[in-house]
Amino acid sequence: MASSPAETHERRKKALDAFVEARLDEGYLVETRTDTQAVITQVGRPFGWVRRKRTLIRQVIAVDADGVVTITAAEPLRS
Repeated sequence: MASSPAETHERRKKALDAFVEARLDEGYLVETRTDTQAVITQVGRPFGWVRRKRTLIRQVIAVDADGVVTITAAEPLRS
């Protein structure tokens, strides 16, 4: 039996809530968020031995109709 659109949406929202909550515990911050997609960031470790610049890790988190979470690299912030 197929799920109603409201049930599908709620399943996606709950999956994203759980995923983002776990990442917040790991030190990530939420940059933007909807019910089914979020952009999260975390300041990474310094790289390079001359310039101790910290990297900014940005990820797009999306949840499909089945509640499966996917993670893709987000575009770097432009300055």
